[in-house]
Order: sequence, then structure tokens, then C-alpha cells
Amino acid sequence: MLAWWAVAISAVCAAGLMPLAMRSRSLGHDVPRGVQKLHQVSTSRLGGAFVFLACVATGAAGELFGHSLLSGTAPLLWCALPLVAAGLAEDLTGRVRPRYRVLAAVVSAMLASVYAQGTIPRLDLPWVDAWLGHAWVLLPLTWFMVAGACNAINIIDGAHGLAAGTGVIMLGGIALAAAGGGDAPTFTEAATIMGALTGFLVWNYPRGRIFLGDTGAYFIGFAYAELSMRLVARNPELSAWYVIVLGAYPIVETVFSMYRRGVLRRMPLMAPEGVHLHSLVYRRVALPIERRRGSANLSAANARVAPRLWLHGMLCFALAVAFHDSTPTLIACFVGYAVFYVHRYRALVRFAARPGRGWHRRHRSEAAGGHVLRRAAALALRARRDRESDAHL
Repeated sequence: MLAWWAVAISAVCAAGLMPLAMRSRSLGHDVPRGVQKLHQVSTSRLGGAFVFLACVATGAAGELFGHSLLSGTAPLLWCALPLVAAGLAEDLTGRVRPRYRVLAAVVSAMLASVYAQGTIPRLDLPWVDAWLGHAWVLLPLTWFMVAGACNAINIIDGAHGLAAGTGVIMLGGIALAAAGGGDAPTFTEAATIMGALTGFLVWNYPRGRIFLGDTGAYFIGFAYAELSMRLVARNPELSAWYVIVLGAYPIVETVFSMYRRGVLRRMPLMAPEGVHLHSLVYRRVALPIERRRGSANLSAANARVAPRLWLHGMLCFALAVAFHDSTPTLIACFVGYAVFYVHRYRALVRFAARPGRGWHRRHRSEAAGGHVLRRAAALALRARRDRESDAHL
């Protein structure tokens, strides 16, 4: 029997706990400084910690009322404690180096490989699967992929609702496949975390009253990686590339960011930067919309980012579900999405978006009023400055 009500329990717990973090005036607040910041006011970063606590509370309720499926989430939550502790330390102090957070994620992955069935069962690539029978290959590869998943969600956590909404979509894909395969334990764990994220989104989107922080981003990535491995292990008819295509958006974002930093910009791979896809959508799409409306509301511009990038997650979800049992097709879908991502990124960098609806009508009216020359000159000057600032890309 599938525990659909786990979503409701964890959602209520998370939504009820978030105001506690929001009322904290001195702990874990993110100030709007730095190249990655898209907000204007100091905001609590403790949302992820309370998402984790909501999952713990839901598991405890299952234990209390004798529901074995809910109480079965305990091993995964216990294994997540090292990365949750490191993320919480960063959210509270802002002084934990990225290498130590990644190390904590690796420690959690090590624990999960022993206590939570957290090892890669197969990749459906014969020349790779043959090596997975060797522990010296299997374990490091598993730990690397789990740490990579944590970092991937952390990278896209840059706009109101983006990381949490993407996490709901990805975990929804896991829950759907688990339900179809009768895998009740995996479904229950995915549903519990989805519910907690939904409760968080009540306060996070669209106004950004609380943030996930590193705790939440790392926990989502860890849970997704571990549940993905468990889902593939328990459902042999499901291609291993199903879960890879489900997470294609954050995966491609991470790989492309590493290429951009390490190859194009000659920067440390873990260095912060303000040119992720969501940053470009904010500057090149969302802010201009607000300016055309005569508004300087940066929070409203921020809220316009996530729905556009949730479409990326929904596209990957649709492709994964449509071709869930065909490894060659899923590999082609992953490559196709990567090409699409790079195309959209380059279009935003180069300001290649086409004029929107009403552009010609608006500019005819401006010409009638004698403003077109001044506007054209201003646009040309802005475009030249942007090209100069983006030349290093």
C-alpha cells in the first residue's frame, strides 16, 4: 500500500516550522552581497534545516503509529547527518569552505553505501557495468556521484523556488516510477521529502521569505541520488538513465559551470560566480520585463526566474517518463537536452532573444512621439556594454 498521506504530513510539518526560522533575527540570515545574490533584504537561510526536521518528524510519526514505511526513512536521514551538519554550519556562519562541505557529502555517501543500500546498481552501459562488480571502482564512483548531486542542487539554488521546485519535479519522477513498480518504500521516502519541500515553497515562493540554504540544497541532492540508486536496483525493467534524464537540468548546469570556470575563465572549479543560467534569466529576461512595466521590484523579477526554469525540469521529466525503459533513447534525450541548454545559455549571453509580442506596435508609437532615436541610442549603448562585460565568456 502506497503512503500517499506522507506528502500531507511532511508538508504540514514543514509549513508549520518555517515561521520559527523566519522569526530568528540573528541566526542564519543571508545578506544581499556577492556575485550570486539576487535578493535585496537579509533573509533566513535555515529553510533547508527545517525541511530536514519535517522529514524527521514525519518518520517519527510513522514510528509512533506503527507505520513501517514511514519509519523506514530513518537510515537515509541518519546517513544525511554529516552533510546536514556541514550545511547548517555554513548557513549559520558563512565560513565553511566548499571543500569541507563536499567532504561531508562524501562521508554521508559512505555511510549510505553501508547502511542505506546506497551503491550504484548499474548504468546500463555494458563496458561500465562490468567494472561495477569491483568495490574499488563501485564505491568511489558512487561517492563521487552523490557529492556531485549535492553540488548540482546547490548550484541552481539561486532564485526563489528554483531548487525546491526542481527537487519536487525530480522526486516526483522517482515517486511515479516507484508507484508504477510497486516499490512502496522508495515511493514513501520520495513522497515525504516532496511534501516537506512543498511546505517550504509556501513561504519561499514567490516572495522569498526564507531560503533553503546549503543544508536544504545538499539534502535534496543527497536524497535524490540515494533514492535514484535504490529505485534502479529494485526495478530491473527501468533504465538506469531514467533517473539521469530526470536530473538532466542540474547535471548539465554543473558540468557546463565546471567547463566555464576551469576552461574558459581559468577559475577554481568551486569559485562563486554570477553567470549561471538562472542569473542570466534574471538579468536578461526578468529584470527587463519589470523595467518595461515601470517597476523596480527586484523581488518580482526574481519570482519570474523559477517558472521559466521549472520548464526545463518538466521537459526532462516528460522525456524520462516517455522513454523510461529505453536506454539508447534516454541517452539521446540527455544529449539533446544538453545541446538545448547550451543553445539557450549562448542566446542569453549574446542577447539573441527575439523581440516580444507588441514590439513593433510599441516602437511605432514611440517614433510618432519622437522618442525612437533616443531609445535606439540607449539600447545600442547598453548592448555594447553587455557585450564587453560578457566578452570573457
